[in-house]
Amino acid sequence: MKYSRLSMQAQKLIASVLHLIFLTVMFAGIGTMYLNDNFGVGITRVQNMAYEDTDEFTRQFNRDLNDIFQYIEYNSTFESGGAIDVSKEMLQMTFGPNETESFSLADIISYLQSMGYQMNEDFQCTKVSTPAIDARTREGYIDWAASEPEKHYSYLIPGTRRASLEEVSLEIMEMLHQYYSTYNRLLVNPSNLHFKVEYYDDESSTKRATVYANDRDLTSDTLKTYGKYAYLPGNSVFYDTNLKSIALNTVSALAANNPYNTNTFYLLAGVDTTYPVQDVYSNNRDAFRSMQHYYISGFVLLVTGGMIALLTLLFLLKVSGHKNAGDKTITLHGFDRTSTETGIVMFSLLTIAGFAFCRLALVRIAHLVLPEESWALSERVLYTAVFYLGALLLFFSLLRRYKAGTIWTGSFIYRWSERMSIFFTGQSFTSRMVVSFLAYAAINTSLISLAWFLWDRIYLSKTAIYLLTGMVILACVAFNLWIFYLLFKHAVEHDMISTAIERLAAGETSYQVNLDDFDGREFELAANINNISLGLESALQEKVKSERLKTDLITNVSHDIKTPLTSIINYVGLIRRENIQDEKILRYLDVLEQKSNRLKTLTEDLVEASKASSGNLKLEISDIDFIELVYQTNGEFEEKFASRHLELITTAPEETLLIEADGRRLWRVLENLYNNAFKYAMENSRIYIDITKDNLRINEEGLILPPQVVFTIKNISANPLNIRGDELTERFVRGDVARATEGSGLGLSIAKSLTELQKGSFEIYIDGDLFKVQLAFDVKEKPKPIKPAKTPVASADTVKTSAPAVEISSVPAESSSEDRS
Repeated sequence: MKYSRLSMQAQKLIASVLHLIFLTVMFAGIGTMYLNDNFGVGITRVQNMAYEDTDEFTRQFNRDLNDIFQYIEYNSTFESGGAIDVSKEMLQMTFGPNETESFSLADIISYLQSMGYQMNEDFQCTKVSTPAIDARTREGYIDWAASEPEKHYSYLIPGTRRASLEEVSLEIMEMLHQYYSTYNRLLVNPSNLHFKVEYYDDESSTKRATVYANDRDLTSDTLKTYGKYAYLPGNSVFYDTNLKSIALNTVSALAANNPYNTNTFYLLAGVDTTYPVQDVYSNNRDAFRSMQHYYISGFVLLVTGGMIALLTLLFLLKVSGHKNAGDKTITLHGFDRTSTETGIVMFSLLTIAGFAFCRLALVRIAHLVLPEESWALSERVLYTAVFYLGALLLFFSLLRRYKAGTIWTGSFIYRWSERMSIFFTGQSFTSRMVVSFLAYAAINTSLISLAWFLWDRIYLSKTAIYLLTGMVILACVAFNLWIFYLLFKHAVEHDMISTAIERLAAGETSYQVNLDDFDGREFELAANINNISLGLESALQEKVKSERLKTDLITNVSHDIKTPLTSIINYVGLIRRENIQDEKILRYLDVLEQKSNRLKTLTEDLVEASKASSGNLKLEISDIDFIELVYQTNGEFEEKFASRHLELITTAPEETLLIEADGRRLWRVLENLYNNAFKYAMENSRIYIDITKDNLRINEEGLILPPQVVFTIKNISANPLNIRGDELTERFVRGDVARATEGSGLGLSIAKSLTELQKGSFEIYIDGDLFKVQLAFDVKEKPKPIKPAKTPVASADTVKTSAPAVEISSVPAESSSEDRS
């Protein structure tokens, strides 16, 4: 039967069983790796590492070095003639005034046997019986003991150790046991550890030498043929070794056991890593190899079990809540329809009941069938399994609620907040903050007081107290996290409102706030911002529509005026060809021709102003030498300025300044400015033209801007200027209020619009009767060409110019009368 043909309920059951089985396999792998661990090494190095490179090998080697020096230290204490001497004195104690006794090794052994101890062949003592009635434990002061051969005491000296004879005897036998075990393991029986410690008295006549070794033929050369070695001469404090580390106390121990007053001694120790004999090193090597196999097996179980457990869990996550395959509706169980908090409490109580059942039944069964050393592990496994099952059931219940969209809306907190929201809606922010803070402080105080009451007033078992206190702490943490969520949510709402206001202030009038993310007073504020946005957008659309209608009206009317006006001009020309002799009629024709030409100019200016202000112009951008263009303009207007006795003074740098602009439109700007100066400048005055390059430009953010060429034209007005500079750039506005001169009031407006279309700046400054216009364009950096010399006049800094013989093909030689706005 195919798996897909099974019912959804059967698929869920199979997936759940497989999940638990392979979860058990995964934890079995973890347990196998834990029992055969090599923490910090990694799975690859565990597989490839040799036993000799492990810390355990180094620790065993250092333990053996310490045992060797302990053997050397106690050799003279326990041995005579190469064997254990039971007649040697091992202990001297004072039991009272003039009552000092000495005990040999045989005396101590006899005494311990009388106290019920039994010794094996390695002198290890074990209590086997109760001592006889006449045996008594004697206490006194220790004068000397073989367990500490270098220390000698007197019972008259304060601080002398007082102990029982049994206690000291056991210490001596324990030391003898360690000594004899080292002797048997490293000297009597074959060992993979080869060592030699030699002290040589080269200053005596007999050249005495004392050697402790299990390989007397060992030399520094043969030592290095072994896998691991350590060589320490007496005249050095550093080992010659290939081990990872050597204990530093062995350096001092080598010198401390020197029986001669010389530095001619050394230590040789090495491990034959071919392991020809069976000892602790070979056994540890075999155990390490077994650990490697178990560790790899545990890792395989961990990966296999974890992957399949994860896949089954993901499958259960996908199908949880669905009754049939392909069904998108979510089916809730009976306990899923309760409030979210009720479900959490219910599964928590179910888990607690599972813990109680484990403690009362399953743990006792485990104690009956498992050995005592496995009881603690089995208890942890059972409790972990119960906790995991309870947490898994709760998780899937919450998951089904989440899929159905009821995890929050079905909670008691949500219902309570919905009922309490009536107290907050319509209230001021200050009132809401005060009420919220008081409620927050009250709930936290209640939870903290409850935790204190449980600890101080409730008399239950420690487990129950811990459990109840943990639940209170969990409730306190959950409450504070919920408060943090609300504060964070309100902060996000305020940020969204602030962003909306900033974007509206920046001119984005169509921006709308998503009201689904707001509630309470913030919802009302966001809705009002949206209403403001709609009002601004509506007003802006009306303004754009009005401007478009104005532009269309100007264009259409101008076109309708130009058609009959062209006919009038043509007929005036035809009348002049009739050779009329009447002076009166000729004067009439002059007036008619002058007024019709002015009307034509005004009509053309209207169309151009409309196109310039709306940006409905096609620009032909090219590289223009701005200084050459200014000189060209100076030449065009020099004769015209002279007719009103106006002196043109130009100051310009001796370099080429290129800008990117439309030559025809830029000529139009300069022409309007020069015409404006011609009409309104005071006669017999000067007109100043200044061209500079502004290199150091830094904006408000501290960023360096590209250099600009700045053009300035200044003159003294013939009439008082009682108007602001920004008003002069408006349409049909003239500085000549009496309108004694001819002009349309559009010249400066057209110049400003054309300048801004070419990404330049246009500014008018009025200071008393001083009228100044300033243009600025970004300079296009280019290698400097050779500049033709200009004829200096007036001074070294200023020049009076006429139009140079420079042809600018992109600038038409047309002119029109313009008015100062």
